[in-house]
Amino acid sequence: MATMHIGEIKAMARQAHDDAAARESLFEALQDYDRDESVHAAWALTHLPKEDNIHIAAHREELVMLATTTPDTSLRRITLSLLERLEWDVEEVRTDLLDFCLEHLLLPDEPYGVRALCIKLAYKQCRHYPELCGELKQCLLLMEPTDLGAGVKHTRNKILKNL
Repeated sequence: MATMHIGEIKAMARQAHDDAAARESLFEALQDYDRDESVHAAWALTHLPKEDNIHIAAHREELVMLATTTPDTSLRRITLSLLERLEWDVEEVRTDLLDFCLEHLLLPDEPYGVRALCIKLAYKQCRHYPELCGELKQCLLLMEPTDLGAGVKHTRNKILKNL
């Protein structure tokens, strides 16, 4: 992977914040066949200020498709991170993303960051439906706490309290 430093990523994010064309080029680069370009674009998008979440939300469909289909773990984690920033209202629940999250939060070979993000995203979508909350709770209870990293364990326990 070509090295890109945090200063360069933050500069890309500042430009994207100020310039709609630059922002759209980052979203287009997410679909790039060059892994480095996709990861760098996603990384830059994570550095957009919160007020730019409206622009991220406009690309929700693309981000869901990318997160659920990419074989690249880094790109999956960063894309899930972008999705986790968004609000999820009742009409925005995506069953394909929810199914993905419920499956991947249980996978022991999935990195801790991806598992924690899957827990958070599953909760954001399930919280509107009591029957889905029950399903999420059962999935979380199936997770063996001794096999979890500190971040996943904390996220799991926090969501279990909320349920």
